[in-house]
This record gives sequence, structure tokens and C-alpha cells, in this order.
Amino acid sequence: MSDELLILESNIASIQDTGRYGLENYGFSINGALDQFAYKISNALLGNPLETPAIEVTAFNFALKSHVDISICVTGAQAMVEADNEVMPQWETFILKKEKKLRISKIHSGMRVYISLAGGVNVPLIHGSASYDGMTGIGTKLSKGDTLSLNSNLTNCIRSKMRIPEEDIPKYESPWEINVCEGPDAAIFKKHKKFFEEAKFRVSLESDNIGIRLEKCRLTQFSPRQTLSRGIIPGAIEITPHGQPIILHRGRGGTIGYPVIACISSTDLDLAGQMRPHDTIQFTFISTDEAIEIYRKREKYIHQILDKSLELNDISTKGVI
Repeated sequence: MSDELLILESNIASIQDTGRYGLENYGFSINGALDQFAYKISNALLGNPLETPAIEVTAFNFALKSHVDISICVTGAQAMVEADNEVMPQWETFILKKEKKLRISKIHSGMRVYISLAGGVNVPLIHGSASYDGMTGIGTKLSKGDTLSLNSNLTNCIRSKMRIPEEDIPKYESPWEINVCEGPDAAIFKKHKKFFEEAKFRVSLESDNIGIRLEKCRLTQFSPRQTLSRGIIPGAIEITPHGQPIILHRGRGGTIGYPVIACISSTDLDLAGQMRPHDTIQFTFISTDEAIEIYRKREKYIHQILDKSLELNDISTKGVI
């Protein structure tokens, strides 16, 4: 069909969106794009609704081609982005010409790349989300030879060129400086807070969208080493009985039984989703009010980008998406 994408190369890639909320009590994790800022900005620049499903490419090479000319936007980790060997920009919309091969390779300075298309792709929503969940197998994982149908028709798949300023592009680099708020078990770790802030942890190879294990430094002499199982949010940093911190990300289970020393702010949780094995990470405690203010400013910025794109493309009231 003329309005399809063909996946030419894929190792670890899937469809993601803002996530699947409100179903933790049934065993469903939130999932969604691990870097929500990069994901949302890619949609905003195209004038798509922010929750439009996009392609998340993790670590390895990826390639596709479209059977129609279509505007796309590639954000996230730095990578080589090419259309038939022509280098294309990131954090900026461009037109992928019909039958040209879009290839993502040499992903570095970050772990995940996001590809959004004008109008998005037509994928099933399961419990209100298109996000792939590797634990349950629901959603869309992409493999070589797969096809994705486009939501855009031939009259609305081209969007005006738009980008965000260079200074607004996140810096994905080690050492990472991550803001955290005190966790629910702060009292257990009163004597460890200073060490936790000063320590330079290293990201373990045993890390994924469920949890990011930190090594090199461990906390000792804290009690209790386990707590009653309870619900937990993405970004919580639990401490195992052996003193190893684990950052629980968007694919985490709904409950845990280890004490939580801190919770990563919503904005910096996106940065955590870009950390690579062996990267160094250091934490800084901020207040909940500070974290909320930073989040509000970021969301306001994203919506400002979206509003500019809607105005530029004259699609705010036409319902073409």
C-alpha cells in the first residue's frame, strides 16, 4: 500500500507514547517513551498531538522507508541520521522522500532515539496506550520486514520546517547530574544522605527500561533492609539489602519491598532513560516544590513549541491529524 512504512533494519525498537496509566493494580506497568521530553518535542515540532505514538530506537541501528513523501522528526540521543546516505538533522523536521531509506546508526551520547512522523502511525491502542510492554508482550515491537500504516493522507503529511534552538537540546553526557527528592524512607537513610549525594555511581550493564542498577559505590549499615511491599512510582531509587541502588524506571513493576532513599524528579527521569552502561551518575537533592516548578516550565515550553507548529502549519483547527 502507498501509505505504509517498511522496516528495513531493527534490533531493539518499538512503538511508544506517553504511557499506560491507572492499571498498575492489574499488573500493567506504565512504560511509554523513556525520554518523554525528546518524544514529546518530536511530536510538537511536527504539530502532532503530544501523545501521538512514535518509534523508540534503543542503542542499535535502525532503518525504514516510506512509500510517500512525509515529514519526520528525529530526536533523542546523538546519532548518524541519513536518508540514502545524505546526513539529516536531529531536533528538526525534514521531509523523507518517497522510497528513500532512513537509517539511524552510531547512536552515542545517549541511549534512545525517537522518530515521529507527521500524523503518526496507525497502531492499536491497548488499555488506552500504544506503548510496547516487554514484560507482558502487548503493544508493537518492530522487526525487519514489519509494516506500519500512516495516519496522514497524501494532503497532510508534509509539514513546515521547524527546529528548537541549539541551547534547548538536552546534553546527554556522562557524568550525569540528576536531581532527586527525598524518598518515603528518608528517615532510614539520615546518616547516608551526604554519602549518597557525594558518591559517583556507575551504571551497570544489567540495566533496562525496568531498572537501572548502579554500582561502584554501596550504602552500608542501614536498617531495616526490607519493607512491606507497596506501590511505587517511576524514578524511585530503592536500596537492596546489599546496599546497591536501583533506579526504577517506567517499565518497573507496581510494588517493591526495599526501602527508597530518593525519587528522581520527572524531568531528570528522562535523562536517566538516556544513560549508557558505565556512565557515571551523581545525585543532588532538591525540594518537591523545586521539582514541580522545573516540570511545569518544561511542559510549558513543549506546549509553546506545539502551538508555534500548529500556527505555522495552519492545522490547529482543521483536524487533519
